[in-house]
Amino acid sequence: MNRFNTPGLLVLRWGFVAMFVLIVIGSLRPGLHVGADQFHVLLIATVLAASAVWIQNPASAQWIRLAFLVFSTGMLRLLFASNAYSVYAVAIWSVAAIAVGMICRFAIAVPGSARQPMSGKAVTHPAHPPGVPPAPEYSFSQNIRRARYSFGDLVGMGDTKKRLFAAGESIISSPGEGRNGILLFGDPGNGKTMFAEALSGELNVPFFPVTYGDVASKWINETPQKLEAVFRQAREAAPCVLFLDEIDSMVKPRENAHAMDRDLSNVMLTNINDLHGARVVLVAATNFIDSLDPAAIREGRFDFRVEIPPPDLEARRAILRRSIGEAVGYGMVDNRLITSLAARWEGFSASRLAGLGGPLADMQRDGVIGPGRVTFDHGMQAMRLLQGRCGRLPEGVKSIDEIIMPPASRNALRDLAFRMKQIHRLEQIGGGLPTGLVFFGPPGTGKTQAAMALAQTSGYAFLKITGANIVSKPESWDKLVREGKDIRPVVILIDEADDILADRRYSPVASLTNRILTTLDGADGRIRDVIYIAATNHYDRLDSAAIRGGRFEEKIRFDVPGFQDLRQYTITSLKKISDQRYTILSGVTERCLSVFTGRSIADVDAVFSRAINLAAVRALQENVAELRPTDISAAAEAVLIE
Repeated sequence: MNRFNTPGLLVLRWGFVAMFVLIVIGSLRPGLHVGADQFHVLLIATVLAASAVWIQNPASAQWIRLAFLVFSTGMLRLLFASNAYSVYAVAIWSVAAIAVGMICRFAIAVPGSARQPMSGKAVTHPAHPPGVPPAPEYSFSQNIRRARYSFGDLVGMGDTKKRLFAAGESIISSPGEGRNGILLFGDPGNGKTMFAEALSGELNVPFFPVTYGDVASKWINETPQKLEAVFRQAREAAPCVLFLDEIDSMVKPRENAHAMDRDLSNVMLTNINDLHGARVVLVAATNFIDSLDPAAIREGRFDFRVEIPPPDLEARRAILRRSIGEAVGYGMVDNRLITSLAARWEGFSASRLAGLGGPLADMQRDGVIGPGRVTFDHGMQAMRLLQGRCGRLPEGVKSIDEIIMPPASRNALRDLAFRMKQIHRLEQIGGGLPTGLVFFGPPGTGKTQAAMALAQTSGYAFLKITGANIVSKPESWDKLVREGKDIRPVVILIDEADDILADRRYSPVASLTNRILTTLDGADGRIRDVIYIAATNHYDRLDSAAIRGGRFEEKIRFDVPGFQDLRQYTITSLKKISDQRYTILSGVTERCLSVFTGRSIADVDAVFSRAINLAAVRALQENVAELRPTDISAAAEAVLIE
């Protein structure tokens, strides 16, 4: 309660106002001239009357303006004197006008003041019962501030800004409609807090941000009490934007919840209802809309729901230009490169794009970036450093040249790897990459190894899943695709793809096949730098729609090695074995070739592994480290059982 509004002081204050009116009227009877004594009397009466009006509610813009009107009336009377005192009156009035303007523009309502909502509806607070001590006072005045930016400072995202402004303006300008509550949701890092503050700046009202940490307490019932204080101060500061960040921490589902969480949710719901008509724009943000109590986000509490998506192309260009320019210097920024990277990184969060400058600055410091401009490869390398991972590519991956496969297929794989590495230049002359490929051929011919080699050679990340995994856990496909989009450029391998991409006329998992094909079609927006590879031993079983153009369109065949390839691979493998201190006896090479002809490389590696185990046991028992033709024969009998 305002201590100047007690009955005695109330009569005294308005007595000053009445005395001021009488003095002004009395000064007009002799004429407009004002002497020195009369000037001092008028000035003192004016200040007393204006102060009496202002003290009614020092935090209210309305009462401040009314007090200034009283003050202006007194100064106007002195101005009419048309003498030296008129100059003093103009100077005093000018200083007061500047002070009042700054107060109305920047001042924030004092917590605990008697200010009422601008709608004119009185907010009543129950008196404390006799003998019960009042609840402690909590102040959040340090949270209330002027917004640092408005929508004009945010590039792009026109539709999102339009929806937010329309919602905020309707809450402030039409409180009688009773609509309130703007729920911002979407993936993390896309600027929900920034949009809330920009809305405050656009509406030209104070910004009141509150997080769960601001109200959390280890004491029982103190958290709800603090939350009550937040809403009370928001009503006192109206019109304003009250921003509740991470609201999922404040309105957890009450079913099976802890009693304190239920109490906090109940307090939140009650106070949200009380904001109707108070001209407080309640904005709440969450990354997990499904984890909120349904009653908290229903219509009537949050009448506006606005998704904050990843930045659009215009916004991505602006973010990248600023991030790169501030890190390495704007003189090193090529606008064409910015546009290319912005187009390529659709779907990346604003925070990730804004963080690109850090790795670039490190690269410049380490000499990776020279005195010239930042290149496409620099940008892609910096993004990979920012992502911090390359998927699940194991150690010891063979190179493309080490994989035994038909020459035409190897050339196709080399060509694809080159295109992937030179994608920026390729796109500039009209080229591009396939959405998906099929690696097909007999078992053990290196299809999985080739997919990993392709990722390693091109610098792409690598993710793998099997058709059986997708069938047993359908949600694993969506999870894999989200992960791939997050760490792209990426190669996504679907091993044993015939389990999930079989002809849908006879497949029990046709709906899952449709989901995969829909992903490749780009139903949610085609994402660049994501290449899908389907590996199968049974090409003839694949659905014809899966291998058409635009899906798994390019095919690379794998086969058992020819005699010359097999001979070279055998000689190379035996040399590695001899380097392990084993003596290769005469006849081993010939025995290998006779056993391995018509076999896959996987079979060859399995026989060699078994033969080395036999030789190793003999070396331990007989102290003789040698690989014999009989070891190859015994290993073949154990591994290559028809």
